[in-house]
Formats: sequence, structure tokens, C-alpha cells
Amino acid sequence: MSDAEEIAKAVQSVAQLGDKSLETSQKMGEFIGRVFKEPIAEISGMLTEKLRFTRWKRLVDISDEVNKILNERGVHETRAVPPKLALSIFEESSLEEDQSLQYLWNHLLANAMNPSFNGELRYGFVDMIKNLTGIEVTILNIFYEILKKEGHINDISTITNYNLKKEQIMEIVEIDAESYQISVYNLMRMQCVGPAILKGSGIMMGAEPVTIYKGTDAIVLTPLGVKFIEACIK
Repeated sequence: MSDAEEIAKAVQSVAQLGDKSLETSQKMGEFIGRVFKEPIAEISGMLTEKLRFTRWKRLVDISDEVNKILNERGVHETRAVPPKLALSIFEESSLEEDQSLQYLWNHLLANAMNPSFNGELRYGFVDMIKNLTGIEVTILNIFYEILKKEGHINDISTITNYNLKKEQIMEIVEIDAESYQISVYNLMRMQCVGPAILKGSGIMMGAEPVTIYKGTDAIVLTPLGVKFIEACIK
């Protein structure tokens, strides 16, 4: 196929896509008009203004909360936040309705602005917050607090030596087995927690002790999970 034929084929594809996009937009416009029984132009304006107002109001609330966090920590001179991180936080947090997740956005931004904060500040934390539920935030927070109380947080290289059992977490968080399983699998997917791997007492396979993979029956907090909690929860 010649260059001219390739270009002609590409132009035709784009034109067809444009036709489909226009057709889809028209169908959506007609549907919205049926829902509200008002001209689409007027309804579109109302929806746009409502969305703008809602997002703007949330951003105002976010600024109040972040300033409060910084004031409580005695931070008066702040540092610049990389645009890639700051813009992502603004975009996502202004759409957030769950207060437990809004808490994470506020603390991530406050820590990013705090020149004294020397923990991890990863762009990946944005995607992690987007994929969490309130239950999962509670599991992470409680796990961290228990390990901190027992003095296990200081040495992050040994953090995976300490585990919590399924029954412990279910009782503390007050959730059923199904909610626990779904939440833990999601936290595992994001590498915030992992399955506990225990060494069998006195059982050897050659020169190595036999290990027992606990799945979701007992889990550990990962180094990434610790850094995420410290950046977004603490």
C-alpha cells in the first residue's frame, strides 16, 4: 500500500470515528432532554455549573483542612509541590465524597507541602488512594498502630516478621469474613499487605526449614504499606 493510500485510509477511519462520536453525543443529549424535559443546552449548563460549584466547594474545604494540619504541626513556611503530584491530588480529591478517603488526600497534600516531612512521596500513592475503600483504610491504620505500639515500626527491614490473624482484624474492624477477604485481596493487589509466610517449627526440607504460606488467614504489613500510611494517614 502506497503512502497516499495509507493516509487516505487513516483519514477515512478518523472521519468514521467522528461520525460515531457525534451520533453518541446526540443520543446522550436526547436522553438527558427526556430525563429533565428541558432544552439540552440549558440542562448542560446547569450540570456543568453544579459540577464546578461542587468541585470548587470541596477544594475550599480541602484548603481549610490542609492549612489546619500544617498549623497544628507548626508549619508556616511550605515547600513547592511538584505539579504532577499537586494537580493529580486537586483533580481526584475534588471529586471525593468519602470523608475517610478525603482525609488521605488532605494528609498527602499537607505532607507534600511540609519541608520537614522526609518520608516517601510517590505519585503512585494517588492511584492507591483512588482504589481504596474506607474499610481498607481502617485495616491499614489499625495494623500500623498495633505494630507501632509494639515497637515494630522503627526497623522497616523486619516489618514483615510480624503478622495479624484474620480473626483479629475482623474483630477489631468489625467486619464479616467476606468483607475481610475482598478488602485484603485489594490491599494485596496494591502491595500494601502480603500473606504471612511462617517457618514450620522443627520441620526441615533438606537444609531449609519448611515454610507455611498463610494466604489471607494471616497477613503482614509491607514496607510500601508503611510508607503509604505515613504519607497519607499519619
